[in-house]
Amino acid sequence: MDSDDIPALSSDTLAALQSFLAEKQELDDRFEKLKENAEEVFQNNQKINMSDFQEDWQLSQFWYDDATAEFIARRALEHTSKDDCIAFISSPTAYVAFRNMAPERKNAYVFEYDQRFDLFKDQYVLYDFNKPLDFARAKEMKGKFKFIVADPPFLNKDCLSQTMETVRWIASKDVKIMIDTGAVMEGLAKELIGARITDFHPAHRGGLSNEFRCYSTFEDKSLQWV
Repeated sequence: MDSDDIPALSSDTLAALQSFLAEKQELDDRFEKLKENAEEVFQNNQKINMSDFQEDWQLSQFWYDDATAEFIARRALEHTSKDDCIAFISSPTAYVAFRNMAPERKNAYVFEYDQRFDLFKDQYVLYDFNKPLDFARAKEMKGKFKFIVADPPFLNKDCLSQTMETVRWIASKDVKIMIDTGAVMEGLAKELIGARITDFHPAHRGGLSNEFRCYSTFEDKSLQWV
């Protein structure tokens, strides 16, 4: 093909592309800085900002807005004591909000496929919902968790079902569970784990086209079944 036949980008398209690449580079640089300084950040109990983690849409990552993340984290904090184990499965936004609220709580874990979150060291569990019982310390964690938050990354039966297999494995007898997923999953969430739809509507920073809802196995003054 002659070079003259190669279509050129318009000035507006080129400017938009350059802006996108510059923003991506800035976010990459911010994460690398966080990773380099992670030890100091954790030792000094400094707050972590989810904006330092760029969403990866190929992994179906859509971060909660601050109000949603803090609401979920608050439920976990209010329903557990300092020695209780808490799991945030495929829900790193809520985990970071919880950690910012209670950095002294070392029994809160983020189960996540994205290995950027391994900077949380012992509180990070590499997790793939396709292998729901194949994760580090699985035997040790069986039946240990008093509060579990799950946000399966994909809106389909297999993803929710396999995530709930993990939930059942790590759940204590008196566990409290929150599931944040699409409205279309209501029947399956109830069938699999007995979770009921609530009056809380999770929201995401960039917005989502699918209606998102919260399901739970418990109620409190701020979270009611409908």
